[in-house]
Amino acid sequence: MLNSSSASPQLVPQALRNLFNVFIGVDWWLLGATGFLIAVGLNVLHLSQHSQGYYEKQAACAWAGLAVMMIVSRINPKFWTDRWVVSLMYVANLALLLAVMITGHSALGAQRWISLGPITLQPSELAKLAVIFSLAAWLKKHPIRGFFDVFKLLIILLPPAVLVFKQPDLGTSLTFGAVFLGLSYWSGATVCDILVLISPLFSLILNALDLHWWMYFIGALGVVLLIFWRTFDWKWWMRIIMIGAVLAGNYAAGELRPHMWGLLKEYQQKRLTSFVNPYDDPRGSGYHILQSLIAIGSGGVAGSGLGKGNQSQGAFIPERHTDFIFAVIGEELGFKICALIVLAYGTICTRALLIAHQARRDPASAAIAIGLLCMFIFHAFENIGMTIGIMPVAGVPLPFLSYGGTALIVDLTAIGLLQAIYYFAPRKIKSEWD
Repeated sequence: MLNSSSASPQLVPQALRNLFNVFIGVDWWLLGATGFLIAVGLNVLHLSQHSQGYYEKQAACAWAGLAVMMIVSRINPKFWTDRWVVSLMYVANLALLLAVMITGHSALGAQRWISLGPITLQPSELAKLAVIFSLAAWLKKHPIRGFFDVFKLLIILLPPAVLVFKQPDLGTSLTFGAVFLGLSYWSGATVCDILVLISPLFSLILNALDLHWWMYFIGALGVVLLIFWRTFDWKWWMRIIMIGAVLAGNYAAGELRPHMWGLLKEYQQKRLTSFVNPYDDPRGSGYHILQSLIAIGSGGVAGSGLGKGNQSQGAFIPERHTDFIFAVIGEELGFKICALIVLAYGTICTRALLIAHQARRDPASAAIAIGLLCMFIFHAFENIGMTIGIMPVAGVPLPFLSYGGTALIVDLTAIGLLQAIYYFAPRKIKSEWD
């Protein structure tokens, strides 16, 4: 009896210590911004007159995602870049993407979902994490030392990117591109290297808009590369050959634009062009953007109130629970909440960058953080941009807000990964600041 009574007081401090340890190493800014975004998204879905059960499904996925986030946040991030683990995830994700093309079911003209028993998955969302892990694992042992090292990353990136593009899922394909560019720069590529990689895209756009500006761009590109690109790495004749090859590639990209344009589905072509002047086809390809602009403009500073928006509740806004949920928020909650949402995304991205910097002694973990940073930046900028008419409509969900179970769980897993990197990264050494 004495032993049991004397031991019982010790259980309480031990339990308190165990509870306290759960909260050690938590990035509260990251967690707070995520919680705010989820709360806004769930409230908008809950009070929508056309929710059709979206709120209940999203809430269930939010709880599942939070559980996954908590588990992942205490797993050493080195686990995800282990050679065998990352190889298994990469191959399994390719198999899922292939299965979608064969047995997946379609919605809204895209075949992106696959049923595994009672669970419906969107493998293209899972592919984002698989690609980030794979690129981080490669860069851990093979940092970018020269320009041609960048193309080794493309070998890893292209198989899932092509399979996702064929679904078709243009938005996720573009996300892969953003992750690739961000990780390349973080791991050693120069600004001119990145310019060379994205220059064909500018040539495609300028060739379609104005041939004179396209030629001016090619000329300016040649001058910039001649002055700044790899001036200490290559001999002068090698630089001349490489610059000539880049300029020839840009010219070829512009000339091949009509043929490359045909690779896109008709609705994708209209989405990419309608943002330039949506009034050209106000009842067709420009309808999405125009209705979104009307909704956001009518919301004003304070908004019309949750569930009281004329555009959103009247079903004038297409895809108001997914791609255009920001327009619903702008109309019903107003500019104040929209500004807080942008601030929340800014907080997540800033914390991700700081976490990557803190983990710089572990290249793989830092690369994962940068990959997740690029994913969040691209999704937020593209989605919000398309609702206010400055970016083309590319079918990119807004993290934590847009309806979609797989996307929400993946986003929360990403937050768990950032928390894990923050938790396991070495603390600051005092001598660094002396």
